[in-house]
Amino acid sequence: MIIKNPQFTISAVSPKQYPQDNLPQVVLVGKSNVGKSSFINTLVNRKRLARTSSEPRKN
Repeated sequence: MIIKNPQFTISAVSPKQYPQDNLPQVVLVGKSNVGKSSFINTLVNRKRLARTSSEPRKN
């Protein structure tokens, strides 16, 4: 997979907020300090697309 232009679109908490662009979507689930943001940043080869914090629960 080649990710060419990653960008943050929306943070949705209910189905009516989901993007209507018909592009593939990926869901990551886990507790607050399991590395979800670090995984996203590694996947798209960027340092700050997803914010990370040195303190848990402080994004």
